[in-house]
Amino acid sequence: MKFNAIASDCGISLKALVVNKDLDDTEINLTHMYNIVTIDQRQESKSKSDIFGVKELDESLGGAMRKGNVYMISGKTGVGKTTTATQFLVQGARVGEKGAIILTDTRGAEYVANAKTFTFGFEEYYKEGTIEVIELSDRIRELKEDVLESLKNRTRYISKLTGEISKIVVESRITRLVIDPITPMIVENDDFVNQFIMALAIPHTYILITSPVMKSDLSMFGIEEYFVSGVIKLEMEDPSAGIRKASIVKMRGGSYNPYPFYFKITSRGIVPFQSERDVKGSSIFKKIDA
Repeated sequence: MKFNAIASDCGISLKALVVNKDLDDTEINLTHMYNIVTIDQRQESKSKSDIFGVKELDESLGGAMRKGNVYMISGKTGVGKTTTATQFLVQGARVGEKGAIILTDTRGAEYVANAKTFTFGFEEYYKEGTIEVIELSDRIRELKEDVLESLKNRTRYISKLTGEISKIVVESRITRLVIDPITPMIVENDDFVNQFIMALAIPHTYILITSPVMKSDLSMFGIEEYFVSGVIKLEMEDPSAGIRKASIVKMRGGSYNPYPFYFKITSRGIVPFQSERDVKGSSIFKKIDA
């Protein structure tokens, strides 16, 4: 508090605390209360390939994804939105970040069973509590009905929902949060979505939401993409071969590569795909061993 008062007297609007350890609940609450940005020296020394753990995809992002912002993965059913989001959480756990996924249209038991079929480490991190799985309760329907009856109720709804999400994040010290998908939480209204996304942004935390596509090629309602800080679009390139592509169509605050990244989903998760004709230096001859 003394530092905050001195900083205010000197006209310093941005305050930062450099740490090399995890903060306890009291320290986290104080940094939020006095709007102090926490800079973790351990995180600063990590490479830019710590977002999804896939070199090609992370290099395409160019370090543009930052904590405190909301990002979206969009695409049709079956393109790999949930798998990509899960790999995002697993990669976070690998580098010491606690994560959680809020499921809005899938039972927790079903999600966990599916995620355990991958060999990239989800089961281990889930068992030790580094990744938490949370279901959206039926209470959301009652709250949304009030909003649908009158948009005047939206502020109360948004405050209630994002307040509970923030509480989970702070109490569990989560720095990577996924909401899969975001659609059941929002209503089709520009002002509502804008206000909701702004309230959803949590300091020191990556927020990753997913959205199916319907009214635009990027989202369900055709407006979500305007209010998030970045959008990664997933598509099926060759369904028969299981080849997919990821395109970064928006990423504020950095330089990114918009060229598509091609991949397959295997038991190891996301695996980069490169066609034989694109492999440079490969021989036209193949030796047959005895």
